[in-house]
Formats: sequence, structure tokens, C-alpha cells
Amino acid sequence: MRKRLIKSSNQKGGLLKRAVEIFRKSSEHEKRKKEIRKREKKSKPKGYRAKRFGAITFWMLFLFMLLIVFVNVFSSNGQSSAANKGDKEVINKATSAEGIEFSKSFLVTYFNWNIDNEKRSDRIGRLSQYLTEKLSEQAIISGNKWSSTLTRENIVLKHIDNLGDSKARITFQVNLLFESSAVNKQKEDKSAVAPEKVKTEKFISVPVFYDDVERRFIVYDLPSFTHVEKSKIEKSIDPETNGLKSITDGSTQNIKAFLDTFFEAYSTDSKDKLTYIVDDPKHQSGLNQTMNFVRVKNMELFEGKRVNEKVVRTEVILAEPETGIEFTSTYLLVLVEKEGRYTVLFINNKSYIDELKNKKLEDEILEETNGGDNKASFQDSQSDD
Repeated sequence: MRKRLIKSSNQKGGLLKRAVEIFRKSSEHEKRKKEIRKREKKSKPKGYRAKRFGAITFWMLFLFMLLIVFVNVFSSNGQSSAANKGDKEVINKATSAEGIEFSKSFLVTYFNWNIDNEKRSDRIGRLSQYLTEKLSEQAIISGNKWSSTLTRENIVLKHIDNLGDSKARITFQVNLLFESSAVNKQKEDKSAVAPEKVKTEKFISVPVFYDDVERRFIVYDLPSFTHVEKSKIEKSIDPETNGLKSITDGSTQNIKAFLDTFFEAYSTDSKDKLTYIVDDPKHQSGLNQTMNFVRVKNMELFEGKRVNEKVVRTEVILAEPETGIEFTSTYLLVLVEKEGRYTVLFINNKSYIDELKNKKLEDEILEETNGGDNKASFQDSQSDD
């Protein structure tokens, strides 16, 4: 019994010693970890936290911009897809380009007749290609004094009303020529030898219907005369170069001299010669001697996407070769300097300008981000000191 008690006491003492040893080693391990952290903290250079904060801020902004781009792309694709589906469902064929051309053809037939050598039945037959038989008879102009002439060039689209149900009202401005009969005029006055002419401007609305079954357009009612008020355009539209950074250094004189050379060649030279000065494949044929270059009137110079690229907005005076009549035209050019000489990279290219503005916006965001990093680094270094 006594031996058992001694053995039990020895076991308890051994367990206590092991517990104390484990606690001691754990405490020493924690002390070593604290010392390591202190040494690491002391070994970090000044401004480390600011740089780390700036890096985190930059990547957060970058990811945020990337997220916005993805959202815009996918949402625009979704909207365009939905719009396309909606267009297929609700499109009104009567308002289409084909409907407009059909209405113009109708007006040419409607306003062209000759009372001297045209039968009533022939005119009804022509109108029946657009109107029902009953409406064709009503569309015939009464009287036998005046003939009418309308050319397609004298028909101007003014307004389209979408009425739904495959119907539309399309309003045009027409410039008509009415001419009285020389024969009837001579009966009234023996001395009259020339017919009387009247030029007039009218606004007329054509009701158009598209028959899905027959797949054809129909003027479903007689056209009605109306009036469209003419007013001046007071609103000004900003040019594409609005917002670009302008250049006012000495390079403007060199570019002005280049523009004189370029437009002289652009108006007269052949395609083979222009390929050496024009990179834009859409404009390498130039003006093909249809206009003569007179002079450069105005010029504005802006920075391009790269250091060797510049954007030029210029007003140029061109003259019609046969008459000498001068016209002022605006050109938007992108110039690139290669091996000490300029060539025209693009002419009237809006895509380049849009990309340039997007790049400018990205550079501004990066500049603001870097400015924030530098400020945070400076503040951190001050606090460390």
C-alpha cells in the first residue's frame, strides 16, 4: 500500500513538471515572436506604410474602373440586344427608307400632269399604282388650264409621324411649277405666245401604309396640305476637338507650311502621289481635281495620342474649277511626324478623337492617384521623423 502511494505521488509530480515545462516553452515562443515582429518593424524603410497604402489605393481604383467598363460594356450589349429584339417586334415599315422613297415616287406622279396631251384614264392608271381606284379618281385635278411639273430633286423630307399599325404620315416640302396652256391662253388673247408659269412651295403630308400580306406600300388616303414653320438654328454644337489640349509653340508655323503643301497636293495630285503623304486609305484619292486649293483660312493645333502625333482643325478655302466660286470647308486632320516630315494619318476620323479623349481621362486619373500616393508618403515620412 505504501509503495502504491509513493508511486502515485511520483506520477503527479512528473505531470506537474511537464505542464510547467510546456507553459515555459510557450511563453518563450511568444516572446521570440514579439521580438521578431519588433525587428521587422524597425527594419522597414520610412514611408513603407504610405507606399503600401498608395499601392492598395491604386489597385482599388484600377479595379473600380475595370468594373465600370465591364458593367457599361455588358449593359450596353444587353440594351442593344433588347433594343434589337424590340425593333423586330415594333418596327413600322411605313417609316423606313423604302417608305420614304415610295412616298416621293407617289408625289412625282401626283404632281405631274399635262392637260394638252394626257388622257384622264392614263393619269388614273398611273395613280392606281399608289392609290385605290376610288381615290385615284378623286386625286385627278379638275380644270383644263394648268399643267404641273415636279422633279424628285425638288422634294425634301421634313417630318415623319409614326402612327403605328404599319401606318405613317410623311411630310415633304415640294417646289412646284405650274404652267398654263398656251392654246387656251391664245383663245383668250391672240397676242399671247408664251405660257404663264408659276413657281410655288408647298408642304404636303402623305399617309402611307405597309401591307404585310402583299408586301407593298399603299397611300391609303388622299394627301393633305400642311405648313412647316421655318426657323433658324440657334443652338451651337461643340466641335470634336473640344476638350483637347492646344499647342501654341513654334511648331505651328511648320504645320501651317505643311498644310499649304498638303491641300495643294490633295486637290490636284493622283492617288499614286498622295500615298506618300496620306496614310488614311479612305482618302488617298484626294479631291481628284474637282476643287482647287486657294488657301488655309484658320488653324487650331492640339496634342495627339503620342508625342509625334498632332491634331489639326483647319478651315480651308477651295474653289470650283469651272466657275471660280470659293467655298470654305472644315477638315480635321491627324498628323504624324516620321523621319523629320509630316504625313496625314487620318482625315475627319472621330474614332481617333474619342480614343484620345479616353486616354486623356485615364492619364488624369492616374495623375491624381500618383499625387495621392506622394502626399501619403510625405505625411508618413513626417510622422516617422
